[in-house]
Amino acid sequence: MSLSTLWAGCGSRLRRRRSNQRGFFLLEALVLSFLVLGYGALVVAYRAMAESRAAAGAEITAAYLAQEQVAWIEGQQASYLHAHGTISWRGGESAAPERNGTQFDISSSVSQHSETAALAVVETHVRWQIRGRQREETYRKLVAYHE
Repeated sequence: MSLSTLWAGCGSRLRRRRSNQRGFFLLEALVLSFLVLGYGALVVAYRAMAESRAAAGAEITAAYLAQEQVAWIEGQQASYLHAHGTISWRGGESAAPERNGTQFDISSSVSQHSETAALAVVETHVRWQIRGRQREETYRKLVAYHE
């Protein structure tokens, strides 16, 4: 048996083996691509859920901070409220609050109720930025003046 015959026989066996496995390789490539695409979709979905959760948490925090600001305003004397048109966070006594890594800017305006002099309308604006987007919520409450 010559070397060329031996080499030719070896080559035909290798070619036959490759042709039998060609479909198997295609199946492996398809499964791998589905796995990679599925993983990518999970990462995108997880990121969207995390952003949504952070945005919802910031909105809830904004509502609680607005309630705290209104409660602080309700505790002030009528003379203080008449003297200040716009009131910053706690009357400027403390810096603007930061909660969960988000800085909130809070300001309130107090105006007299149109029908009753003993009532005031408190309008509180809460602003914050999350993921590069500016957000703002406005809360209104009717409060009673006290001397």
